[in-house]
Amino acid sequence: MAIDGTVDFARMPVRVQIKCTSKFSVRGSKFTLPLEPGWTKKWTASDTPVFVVVVKVPSDIPGWLDYDVAFTRHNAVAFGRRFDVTTDTTSMMFTSSDRLTGESIYEWRDLAYDIADGVVT
Repeated sequence: MAIDGTVDFARMPVRVQIKCTSKFSVRGSKFTLPLEPGWTKKWTASDTPVFVVVVKVPSDIPGWLDYDVAFTRHNAVAFGRRFDVTTDTTSMMFTSSDRLTGESIYEWRDLAYDIADGVVT
């Protein structure tokens, strides 16, 4: 279903699609992810919200991770937002406000619950 996973919140799950790329610059204020028609068709058919996550990785694959005795560092940054069937027809735009943080999962949960309660669509 063009979905990589599901986050099962107590009252409503959300679907998650993850895309990895090294093709855009995080330094810019925004970037655009082109969408394939098959993806949008499947996401539109989902009965629960779909979040698209874009992970920016270095173009040099060995540079994705730094190993140390005390830690492993992932040299990546991720952005994510809800797929919107009304505006995300051929592409999705991501901005710095879409950068994933430790709070993002709670924001997704709150949005899912608002959808379950009919507060938003």
